[in-house]
Amino acid sequence: MIAEELLTLASDLLDAEYEGQGVEELLPRAGVVMKEVEYYMAAAARDARRRGRSWEDIARAACVSESTARTRWGESEVMRRIALRSLARQRARQAQTLPAAAPREAEPAFTSANRAARQLAQALANLHQASGLSIQEVADSTDLSRSYVSRILSLQRTPSWSVVCQLVEVFGEDPMALRAMWESANGLAAPPQDLLEANARLYAALQGLYLMAGRPEAARICELSGGDIDVETAERILDGGHVPTWEKTGRFVTAVGGCPADIRPLWEAVYTAFLNACDPEPTSRTDGARFDCEGLR
Repeated sequence: MIAEELLTLASDLLDAEYEGQGVEELLPRAGVVMKEVEYYMAAAARDARRRGRSWEDIARAACVSESTARTRWGESEVMRRIALRSLARQRARQAQTLPAAAPREAEPAFTSANRAARQLAQALANLHQASGLSIQEVADSTDLSRSYVSRILSLQRTPSWSVVCQLVEVFGEDPMALRAMWESANGLAAPPQDLLEANARLYAALQGLYLMAGRPEAARICELSGGDIDVETAERILDGGHVPTWEKTGRFVTAVGGCPADIRPLWEAVYTAFLNACDPEPTSRTDGARFDCEGLR
């Protein structure tokens, strides 16, 4: 969805600002945000037209003239823009697979890994706090030094998977709840091979975010979602026995402090695997569901 991509891009811009990066880095990032806003407005206007809103209504909402709205967001123009956006994203994904240095379009994947690393550190810190153990006690229970444990919990080091397992087991939890987050932090996530694996990865990612948020009660998640997630849905998601619509999945992710754009590929993998299990040739159905303009927005 374009709105989710906007959230990611804006977050990346804010990170760059906090890091004190120069204008050579900040202005191109801001330009990418502006372009994505234009895509969003085009998709939103088309959706409004599909729901029967007049050009006058759309123009008033966008603070432009009716003729400008018609020219800028007519059906053919919106489809052209969305096609260009899809092509640019496809090229960026292909560029990420090359061994050479990734171009500027590929940078969000790197910042997504940074975001996952921060989330992993926060989840480990929350588990450590809940355990009641001191850092020295954690070090004594593992083969890790006190300073190394401290650096991990303060995001100065991203640990190996074996170290994550040692720490989480000392905290009395299941390490697999953080596996998807650790893979994302290290750029190791691979496409799932079947429905069971896709569902397991999505569940692990949601569990990791839940731990990162400090394991809030289902009622609190409902409150944080503004009521978009009810208590029953939150409990079913946390139990791993329910894959809700993307709208509710995205709301859940936002409620627990995650970035929906990071989780969207995992949810789509479940959706695609399910369709493949039901229909050996689901291309036309998945294309319609995934690339419909309203779905992208």
